[in-house]
Amino acid sequence: MTAHAPDGTPLGLGPNQQRALLAVLLLRRGRPAPMADLLGALWGERPPPRAVGTLRTYVSRLRTLFEPERPSRAPARLLVSASDGYALRLHEPFLDIAEFERGIAEAARLRTAGATGDAYRTLGEALGLWAGTPLAGLPGPHAETQRDRLTEMWLTAREDHFHGALELGLDRDTAAVADLRAFAAEHPLRERAQALLMLALHRAGRSGEALAVYGATCDTLSRELGTGPGPELTALHRRLTTRAAPAPAATPPREAARPAAPSGAGARGDAQACGCGPGLPAPDGPDGPDGPDAPAVPYGADRPAAGPGSADGCFAGRAAELALLGEVLAGTGSGVPVAVLTGMPGIGKTALADRAAALSRHRFPDGVLRADLGAGSARALAGLLGTLGVPEPALPGGIEARAALYRSLLAGRRVLVLLDDAPDTAGLLPLLPAAPGCAALVTAPGRGLVVPGARLVDVPELDDDTALLVLAAAAGERRVRAEPDAVRDLVRQCAGLPLALHLAGTRLRQEPALTAAALASPGGAGLTARLRAGGRSVEDAFRRRCATLAPAALRMLRATVAAPDGFGPAAAAALLEDGGPPGAAPAAAVAPEAGAAEAADLIEAIVDAGLLRPAASGRYRYHPLVRAYARHRLTPA
Repeated sequence: MTAHAPDGTPLGLGPNQQRALLAVLLLRRGRPAPMADLLGALWGERPPPRAVGTLRTYVSRLRTLFEPERPSRAPARLLVSASDGYALRLHEPFLDIAEFERGIAEAARLRTAGATGDAYRTLGEALGLWAGTPLAGLPGPHAETQRDRLTEMWLTAREDHFHGALELGLDRDTAAVADLRAFAAEHPLRERAQALLMLALHRAGRSGEALAVYGATCDTLSRELGTGPGPELTALHRRLTTRAAPAPAATPPREAARPAAPSGAGARGDAQACGCGPGLPAPDGPDGPDGPDAPAVPYGADRPAAGPGSADGCFAGRAAELALLGEVLAGTGSGVPVAVLTGMPGIGKTALADRAAALSRHRFPDGVLRADLGAGSARALAGLLGTLGVPEPALPGGIEARAALYRSLLAGRRVLVLLDDAPDTAGLLPLLPAAPGCAALVTAPGRGLVVPGARLVDVPELDDDTALLVLAAAAGERRVRAEPDAVRDLVRQCAGLPLALHLAGTRLRQEPALTAAALASPGGAGLTARLRAGGRSVEDAFRRRCATLAPAALRMLRATVAAPDGFGPAAAAALLEDGGPPGAAPAAAVAPEAGAAEAADLIEAIVDAGLLRPAASGRYRYHPLVRAYARHRLTPA
């Protein structure tokens, strides 16, 4: 890492650890870095005893370096103190890393717009900024992470550049093929590089060499990873072996290549493919030897998405959440964008994630993948790998091996992954994509997931006016006009829960003899028992969540379900000790005496299950329908 003063004079940046600190501050682009973050960046989880003093010494030296004429007691203007840390406020510093990232982003934009030639040239200019290993010689976890991230970005950009050359017909140049061969030899485990080399050799009339590359890659993957080639390489091999090599001059330049549908596209296991393709140019002209390129399957083709102004129960009243998710998926940061949607059962997290994916589909030309984590990470990974074309006999045995293969198949692609019903952090992390250009939308019942850098989006209940629109969309305006007061009472009892509103409206539409007043009337098991239609019910959603609670947490739910809104841990502990609501078993038969600290832990478990909402100042409240369900189904008669 080098730095120059405004007059071009090189600056001596000091020892490597001081340079590492400077790198952290530069890469934050002017944003403050808290002291804890800086200590972790330089020393990891166990900084030495005098780390704070050492870091302040580095800051003092850098301030002197940047402002040599500054009086000793004058405040610094460039490396400033900010909150509990520091920020580097340089005036338009030139960072080759920033220029490199901007060039890659601009090339991706041009390619998406169909300007393949301009994208190729822009990417070449960005690659020209690369000068060896980034942050070479700098110690610390931050420098190591950034080296890995930037190196992966560079490798993907090199592959994209070779890809662009093939699309433009520039592979006829012997030197270009030689460069690609050298790159593929340096990175034998990168299947996309091997596929590009195979394609270039095939077009040059060297089909035997192309097939030899495939054989050598299979051997390397088997020996190093214990797996076979992925769908991109396998499909290309199949196409090359079913047709003779064309004359090189017969391959016209192409301005754009549509991504092909993945091998085995469609639902498989617990995953669903939505147009995740390899995006390689066809071996034989625009359509390839197997006919026209298969277009990507549009996301949500089996369930048309409602328009922005729709009153559909999935999306009404969610403009703010959709806008926030759109910002997250735009991916303005350096890492893989991740948004975690949380909320109670039936609040519409999955539908909202679906809609956000549909609206951002243009950002992910290689498609959308989906997996349900309810059955476990291993099964979800198996489904995702199956969707990406990995046959079941070739699936690795352990989660770590499956996760490594999954991420290798996503490398170099721009894919959005929807991960539904994530139960915990450990089960989620192996399924998060790691490749630049990918993103993830995660739904989870509570706020217990810890995903570094993820944006938490809490999905709230709908207000009364929006809730009325949702019920009317399901029931039909005629039913709403027939019983306006009863319908409003029904909406009030559903308390802004989209699933309840949709099911209530569906029953009114499907059962003309059923009145809104009868549906909303008290008695029996209450409204929750009547909110069912089409094989779905509010009670089933709540029952599944209650089943995830440990016995002690379930006892706490029973004890506090009758407590007024705004109860805290102390009141919860007293209720548990007293035996909970009337009719409950005595406390001595249910649980040992619990203090406020233990009660707080049990309450948080209920929150994480999505059955209890935090209110202000450490207080909590139950949704009315959760109260009704718990009273009728979880407490003794």
